[in-house]
Amino acid sequence: MPMTRKPLPFIAYAVLLAAIAFVPLSAVADARAALDRFLQGLETYSAEFAQTLTDETGFLLQEAGGRFSIGLPDRLRWEVDAPFEQQIVADGEYLWIHDPELRQATVRPVDTALEATPLALLTQPHRLDEHFAVNEEEVTEGWRLVLLPRASDADFTRLEVDLGPDDDLLGLAFMDVFGQRTEIRLQETRRNPVLAPGEFRFTPPPGTDVYRP
Repeated sequence: MPMTRKPLPFIAYAVLLAAIAFVPLSAVADARAALDRFLQGLETYSAEFAQTLTDETGFLLQEAGGRFSIGLPDRLRWEVDAPFEQQIVADGEYLWIHDPELRQATVRPVDTALEATPLALLTQPHRLDEHFAVNEEEVTEGWRLVLLPRASDADFTRLEVDLGPDDDLLGLAFMDVFGQRTEIRLQETRRNPVLAPGEFRFTPPPGTDVYRP
């Protein structure tokens, strides 16, 4: 039975190329340094988030909330609340995407599954330059890095990373194939929290169809 597909509130699929204005190398270096400072000494991280999806005209299509945690490298738990429930779990070896409503889960090896998604920034920051071309855009306060994926089969074509004046991560935004924009603003962030032993494990619930593309 083929897997039923529906729009995913976090992993959006994109082929739209974004035009990035040239910025001085020194500016990019400053923004990259802010990201490096955020990542320095980072082992675990957790946050709540508010998420919006807008179309190419800016019309609001969806609102959702959830929480996520990461363990570097290659471990992540991302949970979106109802009505658009979704779980994404990377356990260091495999990446699971679980849709409770459809009772379906897809599993792929972490290395190949992450490199073409926005999740690569969070779970594989040491491979940033391998995955992305790095640019910057001017913002009122803090820093914004604009990352363009190098992979030809990437799930998106533009990822924005916002960091505050204190170098904390404020949010992410990316574009999908239809010109839609998913924006994720972080709240209740915690740096290097102690996480539960099973935080990055996933066991499909009984009755779940598991696909291994």
